[in-house]
Amino acid sequence: MAAIRGAAFALALALAGCATPLDARAPRGFDLTGVWALDEARSDSPPDLGAIRRQQDRDLVRGRSAEPSSSAAFLVQDFPVLAATRLRIEQDAESMGVRYDRDVYRDISFGERQRDFWTVYAGWRSGALVVRSKRDGVVGTQTHALEDHGGTLRITVQVEGLGKDVQSVRVYRRR
Repeated sequence: MAAIRGAAFALALALAGCATPLDARAPRGFDLTGVWALDEARSDSPPDLGAIRRQQDRDLVRGRSAEPSSSAAFLVQDFPVLAATRLRIEQDAESMGVRYDRDVYRDISFGERQRDFWTVYAGWRSGALVVRSKRDGVVGTQTHALEDHGGTLRITVQVEGLGKDVQSVRVYRRR
């Protein structure tokens, strides 16, 4: 019973958070520009894509098939921060560009935009940058919070709709 109450409470918090609109203007002093290195000791490991795929295969055998676009195969491709050890960020008043390690570059425009098959909302809530992405039943939320007077960046990632929800915290130190 306690588990059900806990799940209901978590759902209520999540729904309440979705109702709060995002502000497309950065708060004074919120600047992610720079190079950030992963603090492995304070970060979650990248998700086990093999375990997620095995769960999706079991669901398929049981007759619960998912949309192909919601496959775990796309998880790190669509949310590269889940595996990135280094970020190079450039930020201005309208957007920010993020290079994850040396491979992937993403431009995140503040406000609502279409990117490939995703609808992306980016803006600030309670002093943190929130990037919420939606596509074909998959919802991903990345919350970027500065800590330690701007020396630490904590990115909390939650991806729902893959059959198994993914939650991860990645912590980076400014270099």
